[in-house]
Amino acid sequence: MKKNQIGPAVEKAGLYVVGVISFLTALFLSLVSLLHTTVVAKVNEGEGVQSIVYHIKERVESVYYLNDNLIVNLLVLAFLLVACFTLIKRLKIRLSTRMLGLLMFLWTFILGVVWVLSSQSAPTEDSGTVTSASWAFAENNYSCLRDIRYFHNYAFQLGYVMFNEWIIRFIQFFKHMDNLMPLEVLNAVFLGVINLFLVKIADKLFGDRRVTVLAAILLALSTAPIISCSFVYGIYPGMMFAVIALYCEICFLKETDLKKGILYAVPAALCITLAVMVKSNYMIWLVAMLLIAAAKMIGRKKFIRDGIFIVVTAVMALNVQSLVIRHYEKKAGVEITGTIPYTAWLAMGINESEDAPGWYNYGYTLGTIEQANFDEKLAAERISAILHERIDYLLKHPQYTNDFFYYKNVSQWNDTSYQSIWNNQVRGQYKEKNAFAAWVCGKGEPTVKKLMDYFAQLIFFGFCIGCLAMIRSKNFMLTPLPVVFLGGFFYHMIGEGKSQYVLPYFIAMCAFAAYGIVQLGDWVGKRVSPAYYRLYWLIGTGKPQPAAETAAAASAGTETVPEEAAPETAAENNASETEAAQPETAEHTAEAAAASEEENNDGA
Repeated sequence: MKKNQIGPAVEKAGLYVVGVISFLTALFLSLVSLLHTTVVAKVNEGEGVQSIVYHIKERVESVYYLNDNLIVNLLVLAFLLVACFTLIKRLKIRLSTRMLGLLMFLWTFILGVVWVLSSQSAPTEDSGTVTSASWAFAENNYSCLRDIRYFHNYAFQLGYVMFNEWIIRFIQFFKHMDNLMPLEVLNAVFLGVINLFLVKIADKLFGDRRVTVLAAILLALSTAPIISCSFVYGIYPGMMFAVIALYCEICFLKETDLKKGILYAVPAALCITLAVMVKSNYMIWLVAMLLIAAAKMIGRKKFIRDGIFIVVTAVMALNVQSLVIRHYEKKAGVEITGTIPYTAWLAMGINESEDAPGWYNYGYTLGTIEQANFDEKLAAERISAILHERIDYLLKHPQYTNDFFYYKNVSQWNDTSYQSIWNNQVRGQYKEKNAFAAWVCGKGEPTVKKLMDYFAQLIFFGFCIGCLAMIRSKNFMLTPLPVVFLGGFFYHMIGEGKSQYVLPYFIAMCAFAAYGIVQLGDWVGKRVSPAYYRLYWLIGTGKPQPAAETAAAASAGTETVPEEAAPETAAENNASETEAAQPETAEHTAEAAAASEEENNDGA
């Protein structure tokens, strides 16, 4: 292979690997979502069920599975797809991408604040410990680092503590805080920024106005993220920084000018570092970004510039948490030791749990470090032995392994509320919920969850089709969101399971699902429109209209496109960049024919 062929070959191989694995994974989620639904609920004493049909345990976090009506789900999915096709064809939004993103931010922020004020949920358990420490640190009280072992065991939580400490210090500079409600309101801000930048990513990647608008609509209709605004645990601020970093990296990799590229590279590195600091799970996004940058570096032969970006970003992000720990050690005058090894969460993720396969199990994290008398090295050795023993068992029992990971994946991805309602039911309260939040968390819960289920089925299916369209496009720069999705899927398949942990990946899937739905709409339109106009000719005027002739030409594979039907997309402004991502096809011809026919009818 010649040297100048290596780059394109790497990008092509990367595109096919990501596309095929993403398609198969999304296909699995799509099929399972049509057949089953996972429920995570608080089941009180006396409310459990043990029968041949249901196994519902009496637990605060009880996970059980329901079988869905496949026929109804398919009909609803078909209806939602038709509704999306109609929106794509009929809805004409003349707003700029910037204004559309701003509206997305305002919509998300307003709904998020309304929910937070309605729910009045207060942090408890881990979220309560972390936010309380942030409040104490903001008042220069570091006694919890000396008096309790929580932040010695879970030192990675200190990054989110520091982030909240900064916020609380800023707020209290103007006004004394009575509770932690401002952090929940800020979650609405963070989610608004997430949606804004996902719309910008969709516009940057696909260059199709229809995809950008549909991505905004799908994000606006996603209910679980709004309800999760009341859960303060670093998920949203971490994701905000990660999404901004991904957008900046995409711009950096598309930019040829050195100075402009640096303007994108610097915020990309800083933001992913902050994301990892706030929530260590965003290490997944870091790895995804580095893989994309490495493949693109080989493809575009910018070895020095891209190499510096990769190395600097990796060094910053991988060292930020240790710097935070050193900072608090100095502040509190105490050494933070006896931290649970990260491998403990892998051991937890591939073992049984009372909740669901691979979910939280005290014995593999806190139990192990306690048995090792808080000796990190000894704990790591014991975890290593547990991992080797468990992996050996899984390899020798393939049927059990299949069932274990099937139920684990279903328990996380098929809880399409992603514990958003559950978190509002089991947390503390500042005061009573108002009527709306009480209905959502009470009598209205089955209805809301069913709507969430239908919406998730649409997203999974759209994402699946998007992966096929991405492979067909032969454009490597469409892979960032699928790469992030794959990282989240496989990490949480072997790491600690919990449906709320996969919520960020579901949000990101919404933007890519819009691309799949638009591509499917074009494919369907290419085949349906010609048949429609033939029928119209037979029962209508008895004479083919110009639009019908154009549609017939499209059906025959010609390239006749009326001038007035030229699609208004961002690709027109950058044809060379978007040629691979959005090739002109006959489906636009059919759509143009329909538009021309409507104009003729209106004139008549």
